Amino acid sequence: MVTGLKVVVTGKIPGESRQTAEAKLRTAGALVQSSVTATTDVLVTGANVGATKLKKAQQLGVSIVGWEDVFTTASPAASGKPSPSASSAPTPASAARIWAPMLAQAGELPTGEGWLYEVKWDGIRGVATVGELAVTIHSRSGKSDLTERFPTVVGELENLPPCVLDGELVALDGNGDASFQELQLGKGSTRYIVFDLLELNGTPLVSLPLIARQEALVTVLAHATGNVVSQSPVFEDGRKLLDHIEARSMEGIVAKRAKSAYLEGRRDSSWVKVKVRNEQEFVVIGYTPGEGSRASTFGSLILAVNVINETHGGVELTYCGKVGTGFDQGLLEEVCELFVTDEVPKPPEVPRDVMKEAIWVQPFVAQVAFQRWTEDGRLWHPAFLGVREDKEPEEVTKET
Repeated sequence: MVTGLKVVVTGKIPGESRQTAEAKLRTAGALVQSSVTATTDVLVTGANVGATKLKKAQQLGVSIVGWEDVFTTASPAASGKPSPSASSAPTPASAARIWAPMLAQAGELPTGEGWLYEVKWDGIRGVATVGELAVTIHSRSGKSDLTERFPTVVGELENLPPCVLDGELVALDGNGDASFQELQLGKGSTRYIVFDLLELNGTPLVSLPLIARQEALVTVLAHATGNVVSQSPVFEDGRKLLDHIEARSMEGIVAKRAKSAYLEGRRDSSWVKVKVRNEQEFVVIGYTPGEGSRASTFGSLILAVNVINETHGGVELTYCGKVGTGFDQGLLEEVCELFVTDEVPKPPEVPRDVMKEAIWVQPFVAQVAFQRWTEDGRLWHPAFLGVREDKEPEEVTKET
């Protein structure tokens, strides 16, 4: 059985998307990780297993179990690891409720009194729960446990008093700028940039104004002993910050009302994201076959976004182009592991030439950079940056 075990899923699981497979493992008591580490107990495999995760599991002595056997025979014994004891069971931190982070609306730069400004960090949104006995970090959707993926961050968070933090997990490149691609590739210096304090010593702070929460956050982060966890700098001159961000080719800034409460799980105009670089999430709905050196993987990913239908008011996926650049061989293999072709929802209408060669998959989310939108709603010169494990397909809309 998988109760109490740390597991990673790889390959195509028959009859399951990656999300539903991981959900079944969590229901069975497993702690699902996104990548294989020294703490992983079991690598759960399906068809067309990626070489990267398999090789790492073999190097670390991680038990490798097929999906068809995982709920009956999965055990770390094959790798020589000790069986989980009561001390390794979920702690109060991991059992605590998972907060849904507040979201910002896209818009123009707001100015005037009462606004504060921060850098829009290019990473993975993470809500960290620091408990008496353990630390956990969850993705924006709450469906991905990121704790084991960022051990240096967890190590520094352990020094803080019990609290719940909202921030961004980033990888800093050689220029000190956050790079989502380097984060996906495991490069750069990993940091947790914190911009809000939701709870302290068991007391929720979300009804307090932002400025009061930030003051309390300064005191909390004073307990951090290194430079891995830090507070996101706050600025009062939004135009000056935006000009600086644009000069550095960074993603953008976020403007927040100083008196705003924290509206859990809601997108609100009291937080405004202002982007200077064209980059956002897209729904991957399929792929085209690869040729030559890519014959064993794919040629390009087929992308879409959710758009409100002006006729009936419903939300539907709309095709917006393909992306075939930005991949190395390891990334090609990793993305292939996410392709699930069973019971695929009806894809949106796409151009005839794309339809002719498309292979449709269960939707998942990717981060893509591009130069601009064309007049017919297509992406101009897109480049793949990475998979978004912290986002769900239904959350993805066209950002203006």
